[in-house]
Amino acid sequence: MAEAIVSIVVGRLTDLLNEEVHLLDGVKIEIQQVVSELIRMKTFLPHAVSRIHVDDVRILLADVRELAYDAENVVESFLVTSSSARSRTKKIKILRTKMSLIFDRFGKYNIRSTLKSEESKKSPHQTSEKLERFYSHTIFEPDIFIGVHGVVDSLIRHLVDGSDDCYPLISICGMGGLGKTTLAQKIYNHSTIKNHFAGLAWVSISQKWQTKNVLRRILICLTPEKEKEILGFDEAKLVNNLIQVQERKKCLIVLDDIWTKDAWDSIKGAFAAEKCLSKLMLTSRNVDVPKYVHPKGFVHEPGCLDAEQSWELLRFKALPKGGDALDITRDVKRMEEMGREMVEYCAGLPLAIVMLGGILVTKPSLIEWEKVYRDTMLSLERGKELGEVYQHQLHEVLVWSYNDLPPQLKPCFLYLGKFNEDEWIEVETLYQLWIAEGMVLSSDKKNGETVMQVAESYLGELVHRSMVQVKYKDIESSLTKFKSCSLHDLMRDLSLSQAKEEDLYKVIDLREKNHSHLNASVGSRAAATRQLVVYFDEEYTSKQANPSFGKKANQQRYRSMLLFNEFKTRSVPPVLSSDVANFRLLRVFALEEVQFDKQTVSGTLFRINLGRVLGSLVYLRYLSVRKTNLLLLPSIQNLVLLQTLKLDVRNDVLFPPWLSRNIMGKLGRLRHLYLPDWKVHSLGKNSKMRFHGLNKLETLENVNTQWCEVKDLPKLTGLQKLTLRVDDSYDDVEEVMKCLTAIALSSTSCLQYLVLTISQCDLGSRNGPDILRKLLSDHRYNLQELKVIGQLPELAQLFEQQQLHDAPIDLSLIHITRLHLMLSFLEEDPMPVLEKIHTLRELLIHRKAFMGRELVCSATGFPKLTRLVLRNLPNLVKWRVEEHSMPVLSHLMIRNCLKLKELPEGIKFLHSLEELRVEVMPPDFYERLKVVNGAKYSIVVDID
Repeated sequence: MAEAIVSIVVGRLTDLLNEEVHLLDGVKIEIQQVVSELIRMKTFLPHAVSRIHVDDVRILLADVRELAYDAENVVESFLVTSSSARSRTKKIKILRTKMSLIFDRFGKYNIRSTLKSEESKKSPHQTSEKLERFYSHTIFEPDIFIGVHGVVDSLIRHLVDGSDDCYPLISICGMGGLGKTTLAQKIYNHSTIKNHFAGLAWVSISQKWQTKNVLRRILICLTPEKEKEILGFDEAKLVNNLIQVQERKKCLIVLDDIWTKDAWDSIKGAFAAEKCLSKLMLTSRNVDVPKYVHPKGFVHEPGCLDAEQSWELLRFKALPKGGDALDITRDVKRMEEMGREMVEYCAGLPLAIVMLGGILVTKPSLIEWEKVYRDTMLSLERGKELGEVYQHQLHEVLVWSYNDLPPQLKPCFLYLGKFNEDEWIEVETLYQLWIAEGMVLSSDKKNGETVMQVAESYLGELVHRSMVQVKYKDIESSLTKFKSCSLHDLMRDLSLSQAKEEDLYKVIDLREKNHSHLNASVGSRAAATRQLVVYFDEEYTSKQANPSFGKKANQQRYRSMLLFNEFKTRSVPPVLSSDVANFRLLRVFALEEVQFDKQTVSGTLFRINLGRVLGSLVYLRYLSVRKTNLLLLPSIQNLVLLQTLKLDVRNDVLFPPWLSRNIMGKLGRLRHLYLPDWKVHSLGKNSKMRFHGLNKLETLENVNTQWCEVKDLPKLTGLQKLTLRVDDSYDDVEEVMKCLTAIALSSTSCLQYLVLTISQCDLGSRNGPDILRKLLSDHRYNLQELKVIGQLPELAQLFEQQQLHDAPIDLSLIHITRLHLMLSFLEEDPMPVLEKIHTLRELLIHRKAFMGRELVCSATGFPKLTRLVLRNLPNLVKWRVEEHSMPVLSHLMIRNCLKLKELPEGIKFLHSLEELRVEVMPPDFYERLKVVNGAKYSIVVDID
């Protein structure tokens, strides 16, 4: 990890030399010398790492890492504090003295440089290694699933069996890496399961579980519309509600990765319904657990893949194009010979085989395969049987895959271990955190790329190596192609163990009931870590300070602090906030999903006090207080290094008058700004937030014309994504249109994704129709999502009929992906118009948007629509769906359309439909719904 940290710091200092010339004036040459010495130091590290088992060398590597951090701190202090050239030179001189001592220790321990003589003549910047990329977004990572298709069908038959002797429990048991969860997911997502069960719930138990949280997750899955209410339930109420749900409808509940009998005992009361209609499916590494849960259950123990299946899986991963499509310079036959022999060392374990394939897929030549082949022979024993010995062997394969990573990717992979087990991590947030931590190197940028795109390439490489699981976005125009990512539990174990070994971060779990977190030893090696992760919940009551918070000298070393609050607790433990000001070197601070009590702390309101404290953390790059009620004060202008600021807080916000003084404009390095998305009460027309000076902004969300000055937007030439809202003012609509037109016509604009909400602005009069036509038809606006609340002209009149001298609009040229219509009061069927928008993926027609009696979705209409919501349409009587309409529709909701008597007969043509959600409909609609047979989708019903 020392090598990775040095690379990160070298990249960071190089960026500062290029970007902050005026602030580093007078010490530029000295900083370049520091960079050169760090690059030279890096060449000694591979040899040092090979001898890490020696205590003195291990300490030396830790000191190298600390020296790199110190170098970054010294240079960055020049950006946030004023000091004389003499003072700056003195600090760098002290730094270089420490470097000399490090080089002396390299000589003392006979650690040699890997730098070749010809490389020593190169410029220091030429020796930095750019990441070689293998992943491409044009190649969709396939779902690798070999050898168990028959098992899926068999287990599904057991689950849908309605006979008296059916199994009440289906279990999949075996050691880690056999693919238990993958198999369970295949079953859970199968169309037969979705059709048979009215409710589906998936919850991961794992080694650490909390009864209340497990019950919450299950109940929220079964009744998602009641999530806010469920979050307030105590344990007894959760149990009672779960019993009632299971008596009312047929459910499948999956308990993934349940380890112990105690875990089952803690939740079994929720499955004690006398007339329970549910089926249970669980996965476990312990075969005794399912026998304890229900002796009459069916247990499936996956076997290992045979030799042919193992090679098929390895070939599928390591040679994704197949032998015939490979480069002719590759000796495919020899590769197969080596591959078949190497895969024997994996003993048929799918995870081990996929990880080996993840290594080989980045080795395009036969020579590189031969090297991996030799390493396999040296480091692994041929797998013969499963058990503890081979479980250790599997761990060795995983460690091998980690060690094979380029230096840039190692800290990025380890960083994922910070997040909760089985959590799907939003990639946009992940990229911003990586960047703020300095893990994404500008030297890896290709022409025209942003740092965010480089971060996505890092994740893509981890995906290509099968180290990270991802979900893809379904919109081609998205700025990121991935939606979220997660780690397999064994990969997370690897991430945590390696992070601990390399002192990357420290975890404090305040959810531990025994307060074991209070016993941490500040004098241990972990005290040298620079990143802190804290988990807490509403049940944390201890007033004792954790040692990691208690000593000021230790606090000052931390560079990042992530506070994870799993279930949106109402308040944050005071112990977490009392010493935040002492963490003066923080680059990252995230505290989300909490409500601060208006209690007194040190004579001030707690939330105001913390807001003032955050303004003193002048090294911050990333600050998130989203979904809190925290108040930030004018001291936020001190955070001049800030790159990401998330202020999308909850509840109404009083517009502070200091914002009108362009406080935000002083944050010139800001790239991602998320403003409050709740109502903000402005103090007057002239008291609006300004954006002048934010020239590096790439993301700007929740801009509202009532309290934001939109005239500044055309000046933000680096802006890529903009979310904008106009409320109650047609004049503001015209002003916004002027600004958006200026952006669209600008040759320097980078805007790629525009989200626009127009609410109650009377678009049916004056030039409103012309504005809508222009926004939708001119691709230069890059309008992707549109929400219109308020009356509209009929859509056929708006788009298709000739308006005076204007020609009709070609609807196939409109690029919008999401459209929400509310209170439009349309009398004519809007579907004949909307279905011609070929890019539309999500359509919501609700709250009296349509006042007519019949809707018709014709053949070939809505070719890419995946989600349709029809809600609160009081006059809708009939809905007709023709064959070949909406061919990829997966989610359909019908709610509160009280005159609609039945589903359209054409719903049988919606072959991609996965879920039909029906809420607040008349009794006869539900009666007809009961006779829907042969549906390949789940039907979720909520009468309330």
